[in-house]
Amino acid sequence: MTKLVWNEDILISLGRIFLRKVRDNMRGDLRSVVRFGQTGQGIAPNYQVTLPNGVILTYRGLSHKRFEEAAEFDISNISEPFDLAAITRAHEAT
Repeated sequence: MTKLVWNEDILISLGRIFLRKVRDNMRGDLRSVVRFGQTGQGIAPNYQVTLPNGVILTYRGLSHKRFEEAAEFDISNISEPFDLAAITRAHEAT
């Protein structure tokens, strides 16, 4: 099991379409943050969005649909948070 280390340069490798869907799931709120899964290959990681009101939404990386089996992911298996500005910068850099 790999422990990927996410940063803004690596986010770019996720691609324009993936990042656009993540951004959409952040609901366009500048105060939302996203954390990416650190296990697997890093090609289409699962991720969780934390909204400003504290609600956590988990998503499957392949479909960008809600990950209903987990209210939130294990903190030891997700990245540090990225805000909407970081996701937008990575999206624009692809």
